[in-house]
Amino acid sequence: MKKILNNTLVTDRWVYNKPSLTPDKNGNIVLIHKVSFGPLECWEWGIDCAGKPYELYQWCENDLYEDENYTKNISCSELKQKLNYMTELVSDTELSDWSEIYQKAIGMTV
Repeated sequence: MKKILNNTLVTDRWVYNKPSLTPDKNGNIVLIHKVSFGPLECWEWGIDCAGKPYELYQWCENDLYEDENYTKNISCSELKQKLNYMTELVSDTELSDWSEIYQKAIGMTV
């Protein structure tokens, strides 16, 4: 089941934030950002300040798994797969502006 709450997409246990093509304070373009509240974890995919696709994972539940946090570069193909998935996920919602951002981002990952 999908719900739209305050310009976020909620599906099952995941909350997705709106994508942006504007770099954040670190120079990263965060294209997909999702958070789970059970267990508390965060995933992010985008383009880093050097122009390379990346994946970030953070386990936030407790300190026992802190060493599982990582940021790594991924291939353009992997990022495109994630963006295509997100385009499909929002296709039947009123978040059409998200689809447009994902399509522009796919064009950036050549």
